[in-house]
Amino acid sequence: MSLSFTTRDLEAARRICRWVALGLLAVVLFSMTGCATYTARFADLKPEVVAGKYDEALATVEKESGDKDRLLYFLERGLILHYADRYGESNEAFAAAERTADDLYTKSISEGALSLISNDLAISYRGRPFELAMVPYYKAFNYIYLGDRDAAQVEARRASLMLSDYIDATLQGVREEDRDQLERIRNNAFLLYFSGLMYDWDGEINDAFIAYRNAANAYQQNHGILGVDVPAQLASDLIRTGARLGFNDEVEQLKVACPDVFAGLSEESAGSWPVGHGQVVLFLETGFVAYKTQLRFDFPVFNGEAYDDPDYWSWELYAGMGNMQALAKGRKVEYWVSVAAPELQDQPGNIGRARVSAGGLKDKAVTRTVAGLSREARITFDAEKPTIFFKTILRGLTKYLASRGAGKAGGDLGKLAMTLFGAVTETADTRSWLTLPDNIHLTRLTLPAGVYDLQVELLDRQGRSAGEFTVPGVEVRAGDFTFLNRRAF
Repeated sequence: MSLSFTTRDLEAARRICRWVALGLLAVVLFSMTGCATYTARFADLKPEVVAGKYDEALATVEKESGDKDRLLYFLERGLILHYADRYGESNEAFAAAERTADDLYTKSISEGALSLISNDLAISYRGRPFELAMVPYYKAFNYIYLGDRDAAQVEARRASLMLSDYIDATLQGVREEDRDQLERIRNNAFLLYFSGLMYDWDGEINDAFIAYRNAANAYQQNHGILGVDVPAQLASDLIRTGARLGFNDEVEQLKVACPDVFAGLSEESAGSWPVGHGQVVLFLETGFVAYKTQLRFDFPVFNGEAYDDPDYWSWELYAGMGNMQALAKGRKVEYWVSVAAPELQDQPGNIGRARVSAGGLKDKAVTRTVAGLSREARITFDAEKPTIFFKTILRGLTKYLASRGAGKAGGDLGKLAMTLFGAVTETADTRSWLTLPDNIHLTRLTLPAGVYDLQVELLDRQGRSAGEFTVPGVEVRAGDFTFLNRRAF
């Protein structure tokens, strides 16, 4: 993806503007009530999911999704169906999402000219890397609940690979100076650890050790910028699998390279499971991921300036965003153009951790926050923000210059039509996968073989009790993992 539009795009946009200038006045006046953002249109979705009203949530997605939102339609549908325990249908939706994403990332998107005279909603939503990498995670759990262990393991192995591929594609549209943190999270520690657990489950110890090692390096490098914890048992997983493979020297090297991963490790936790025991691995998904809202701002168009190089002027105006009045000082302003851009809003949930116990056993395991999707969303958005704002300013400038041309072609009526058209169509692209969780927490319980009811006590960020729920009938098999995921709001 280029950081600037081609001359052909700009000329095409201006030609379209001139064609519609005189014919759109009535339509524009009819539309003056404004255009709702994507986030506003889907205001009912999250409350419906929280209330467990999954049929209503699916109806909202069906009703509000547009042609350019096809990927989000499948993503939202897949996750809602997952939480509704309709696992086969969920995987069908997620498979359609993957096909759609692949199609959008590999084919040339020729919607640039139209977006320059309307808004970025004219462009098909392609998904952000952290969103698309979660699809194999949810598909893996769907297969686990469907009893297809092999398919679950295949999906888990794909997750981190998909993330790196989509980050590479996204980086093509980001300025080099904005890439640092996005490049750093290319190796996603959580998804690497998840794939390691799946390898471990399948008895592929060498692949499990490699995945655990890569997860350890990624957590050591990035847990600070992501605001997450290192999984409590990652160090013991490395010691256990490394010992079986005779990789003791490599484990010692990792202890030096990844001190945060091995901090607090006890000899007891580094051993193998007791005979006759298995392990429950619970992923607790909490809250909602950061979402986008609309931000409006004005920039000046200077009298007598031809703006023959709109790209140059758009970057200049972006550089002056901190103080547009200072930028305009000493120059005659012809017009102040109002534009709309997305802004990312964090919505941190109240859940900080959880205590988990099994049956009547006294021991309680405490979760750790091992994945921060909102933080990944922030890193991605901050990397893309300069380019997004550049395009927003370029769009506003293109619309206004088109109104100049319309004024020459159609007089005051043509200029008025295009000015109104530009104002009404100026809507920020606030699209995102709204129902994703804010954080993912993890705990593991080593238990004698049997069937247990898990008691999950939610704790707020101050450590106070914030509710509880039960996961009934969890089967623990000797020498085996039992994987579960649950969502708490």
